[in-house]
Amino acid sequence: MLRAVATTLVPDGAADLGDQVAESISGLPRPRDRAELDLLLRLLDFSVVNLVLSGIPKAFTAMSGIERERCLRGWATSRLPQRRKAFQALKRLTTVRHYTTAAGAHSIGYPGPLGPPPSVPKPIKPLVVATDTTLSCDVVVIGSGAGGGVVAAELNAAGKDVIVLEKGGYQNEGDFTHREADALRTMYDAGGLLATSDLGLVVLQGSTLGGGTVINYTTSFATPDAVRHEWASEHDLPHFETAEYTRSIEAVARRLGVNTDQAKPSGRDQILIRGLERLGWHHGLLPRDVQGCAQDDGCGYCGMGCRRGAKQSTLITYLQDAAARGTRIVVNCDVQRVMIEAGRVTGVTARVENHTVSVRAKSVVVAAGSIHSPALLLRSGVHLHALGRNLALHPATAVLAHMNEDVRPWTGTVQAHYSDQFADLDRGYGFKFETAPVHPSLQALAAPWESAASHRARMTQLRRTAPVGILLRDRFGGRVTVDRHGAAVTHYRLSSYDRAHLRRAIAAAAELLEAAGARDIWLPLARAVSYEPSTTAAREGWLRRVDAAGWGSNQLLLVTFHQMASCRMGASAATSVVDAEHRVWGIRGLYVADASTFPSASGVNPMLTVMAIAHRAAGVIATH
Repeated sequence: MLRAVATTLVPDGAADLGDQVAESISGLPRPRDRAELDLLLRLLDFSVVNLVLSGIPKAFTAMSGIERERCLRGWATSRLPQRRKAFQALKRLTTVRHYTTAAGAHSIGYPGPLGPPPSVPKPIKPLVVATDTTLSCDVVVIGSGAGGGVVAAELNAAGKDVIVLEKGGYQNEGDFTHREADALRTMYDAGGLLATSDLGLVVLQGSTLGGGTVINYTTSFATPDAVRHEWASEHDLPHFETAEYTRSIEAVARRLGVNTDQAKPSGRDQILIRGLERLGWHHGLLPRDVQGCAQDDGCGYCGMGCRRGAKQSTLITYLQDAAARGTRIVVNCDVQRVMIEAGRVTGVTARVENHTVSVRAKSVVVAAGSIHSPALLLRSGVHLHALGRNLALHPATAVLAHMNEDVRPWTGTVQAHYSDQFADLDRGYGFKFETAPVHPSLQALAAPWESAASHRARMTQLRRTAPVGILLRDRFGGRVTVDRHGAAVTHYRLSSYDRAHLRRAIAAAAELLEAAGARDIWLPLARAVSYEPSTTAAREGWLRRVDAAGWGSNQLLLVTFHQMASCRMGASAATSVVDAEHRVWGIRGLYVADASTFPSASGVNPMLTVMAIAHRAAGVIATH
């Protein structure tokens, strides 16, 4: 059945595409997700089910090609969210798998890797775990990204004996093949397949030594003054407006060499700038944590790791600092629980392949990110009302255009310009415009599937596709829970308040693309809804058709690159998870130092804020 579905979605795929998709399904992190897909495939084999749901009284394998497309199209645009979820699961697994192969990518004019990776030795030597192991230290840090990498290095510099536990493996420049399939498999959580429980948001986050800093787009905004004021006043956290916090921002920016000197506009950025300038809207240079970035056609692949070592990730900065001073690092290490006795931490238990790793420590710093940090605390028996709640995701989407010119959206500086024209629509909430590199996987996710031919047509337009990315500062959040196996489950639904801002963002992005000279404008909807710019009335008619296509889960593609606030900091155990000194309420020696401690969404790409918070946290923890 899976082979039949796969060859309907991508008829020109490899003969074994169904088997490749089966391999992807087997890698899904939660047994329930695998079971749901298994049930769907079984249901498609019953003619009575297809008669009721699609009006076709045949088993899927007995249908003609036209009937199969009609059946799947009905699932894609169904009023029932469960059917849309099932379709999107299969569409994402199949089309992404196909177009991230060399044959699939080349068939749409995508060049793939620009040569082999360089031969670069690995300066960090992780501990080898070949048997059940017990370790001891002053502080164990869980996670090695923007939070964990900084806090580990700073605590080590303060004289603490530190161990870092990282769930992902160790990849460096010599491993960055710049093949999307390899990058997703080795450096992204759940192989890039992580999503909210209803699949309504794709969750893209790093799972490798260095975390998200290795695969992000280098954008390095400082915490906005208005956000600092909000956190200080509304959440009773005055330190966010002090010189102490400013010094932490400056310290991490200095270590990363944040600058705006290496922001040569890519083809995507040039279109963004052209539209903004013609409309008279704000735009500015993006600060980036890069040194020696060539900003040529070799750039644009940073989501698969920076081969030049120009991106100043924690992998080549803080973690190397820490390792050089004796910090021990364990990779491929899945932390299961924080051990707590009589209200105090004693260490953690983890698994490295089939081996148990126990780490005895005086202090534990959780920096596993806003999905896994609350899940770990929940598994460890922490009971706080706010734990896992208030999750902010900066829901992101894009309005896309087919241009008359070559854009080659996969290459050039990953992000060089942005616009804050609409960043403050209501008390600091609104949206930013940015661009992002579009490689085949993102185009495959975004392109509506109403037939194999229509999806293929959008894929072949990749070379002339221009995205205007929308980064929404969400005011109302979601929640992280754990299932019966202890795995993280992310629940999120866009509120009516945030949806209103998103609709305004889509209208403004379309207007921007019109001004830039777009030939055809479209959205990553389940239905193909596009228009050719001519008059304001054409755009307004398109927006009405967008409304009709729906705003529910799996009707419009939403992606989150930024996860925040699920272990938020505050002044009370009733409304927060950690206090102003990063201590988990009621448990001595247990700290959290990552984006999950944000009191609310930051409204800007959060990396530098995470690092500043971790830098300050290390200073506090070192004195305890």
